[in-house]
Amino acid sequence: MKSILSVIIFLFSFQLIAQTTIVDNRFEFKFKKAIKNSRNFEVHTSEYFIKANKDQKKIQIRFKIKSLSRKKEDFDPNKFYLVSDTYKKRLRPIDMKHNFAMSTYIGFDKLINEPHKDRKEVYWYNYKPEIKDTFLEYPIAGYEDIDNCINFGTKRKPRSKSIYFDHKQLKSNTVDVYFIVPKSFKTGKLYFGEALVADFKVK
Repeated sequence: MKSILSVIIFLFSFQLIAQTTIVDNRFEFKFKKAIKNSRNFEVHTSEYFIKANKDQKKIQIRFKIKSLSRKKEDFDPNKFYLVSDTYKKRLRPIDMKHNFAMSTYIGFDKLINEPHKDRKEVYWYNYKPEIKDTFLEYPIAGYEDIDNCINFGTKRKPRSKSIYFDHKQLKSNTVDVYFIVPKSFKTGKLYFGEALVADFKVK
């Protein structure tokens, strides 16, 4: 009886680990982990950093995604958002990356909702009005939306922008999603559009 019970527990545990979510009838999501990100991670171009202040921490949530067609499909990263029932907040990611080759990860291009004022300047973001900011399409009644304003300038000459992300064609990739949350943050829910893809606890 004991050995049979052990097998049942093992099979049940395996089912939980292997659990997947289908989103947009295009991709299969498998949650991998949610951890505190202790380092100041580089964003996209390696030309600037996003840092959490002393009252905050950065968290990284990782997924394995596969297209149901087994071909490259359009992936809209702006459908990701974190919901905190404790703080009654809905948060936009501050960054997202996917594996490119071997252990190399690259970011999704950053977009803003306004044209560049000076085309001679070097920018770490683009203007593509044809790409919709779909984060705005999923408000939750009673929850405050928290944007991801990032300073692309300096302390003396700040250039603070709210950014969203360009689409990519993905087939089978590991995707990392990053948020800045209060230090006391422990549990949350990650959505992709209307689909709950992870009810997690930060390790």
